Amino acid sequence: MSDFSNALKAAMATTLTAGSALAGSVTAAADPAGTGSSSDINTLAATLSKGYGLNNCTAQHIDRGTQLAVLTCGQSPDPNGPAQAKYVLFTSADNLATAFRATIKEDVLTPCGDANQSPSSWHKDGSSASAGQAACGTYHNAAEIIWTTDAKNSLSYLRASTADVNALYQWWRANG
Repeated sequence: MSDFSNALKAAMATTLTAGSALAGSVTAAADPAGTGSSSDINTLAATLSKGYGLNNCTAQHIDRGTQLAVLTCGQSPDPNGPAQAKYVLFTSADNLATAFRATIKEDVLTPCGDANQSPSSWHKDGSSASAGQAACGTYHNAAEIIWTTDAKNSLSYLRASTADVNALYQWWRANG
């Protein structure tokens, strides 16, 4: 498993055990050493799925060579939502693509919704233009949705507490 994938999975497990918080939105006020600039953290925070914000997600240390900001989140305030999430803002499209491939490598992939394969392109708000790549599957018997938002060089990752990929996919389609 790649270093990024290992770090992603470990951070998600740590976040899951850290507990949950209330939903909302706050602006990043500080720039803890090694977590990226508050501007980059706020840029990434604008991409979070419904219910997540800087009040229930935590800035993580970044790989300064490839990442601008990383946020990890625990259980969604929505009881039907993911058990954990992670969002990463990359320095370039190449770094984003490399991380996406590494992150999905260990998953048992299944098609997302009505797509014929995983990964596949996803489209935002009914647009015919591709917004990025999405992969659905399971890792250690838990459903995962991993997607890129190419225009923002961001990688997002949702993980459920169950293996129900379709339920997590439907939540993602409704909540981003």
